[in-house]
Amino acid sequence: MIERLSSGKGLLLGRIAGGCGIMSQLVGLSVLSVAITGSPWFSWTGNYISILGVQGSNTVLFNSGLILCGLLGLIFALGLGKTLLPGRFGQWGAVTLALGSLALSGIGVFPLTHELAHYAAATGFFASIHVAIFLVGVMAITRSQKTWGVISFIVILFAVAARLAPWPWSGGAIEQVLSCLPSSVWTGVLAVRLLRKTARRQEKATAP
Repeated sequence: MIERLSSGKGLLLGRIAGGCGIMSQLVGLSVLSVAITGSPWFSWTGNYISILGVQGSNTVLFNSGLILCGLLGLIFALGLGKTLLPGRFGQWGAVTLALGSLALSGIGVFPLTHELAHYAAATGFFASIHVAIFLVGVMAITRSQKTWGVISFIVILFAVAARLAPWPWSGGAIEQVLSCLPSSVWTGVLAVRLLRKTARRQEKATAP
């Protein structure tokens, strides 16, 4: 990847974006864990994750957490586009990732009680995030970052397989987690890479 982190502004943006990328995943996983723990009625095989936004005592926490997670992801995506993702594929990937983050916030803004808007946001989130991963993977391949490109493609294949697998139960919570967890790890790893590159640039900039 070609970094644009040499200026003071670029270094600051890289730190903010990387931190937001990590925080977005921590917030999402924490909110999901708390909501499920506080919902003994929830069934992994009989419910969808979205039910947590309209039923139980943690609906406000769950929906607010999704909104915050999406906003943090938006900052991460915009920062990536400014600092770490070059070329057409990289920029398209950053824009698509930003759209996916907005869609994630939309899931929290429009819970299942707003059925049409909710499903539109959920579909937009899943599609945008994985299109973004594909575009970043293509960018990585074209920039001789073959390992990262292959990892990105594996994430997509795993997510699609989880969605299309003929699960024997009525609920979709398990497939939702299985399809989104790889992209969550992918985002966290990319955020850590951005922070590490920013730190190395900072060391070079301050070296005597």
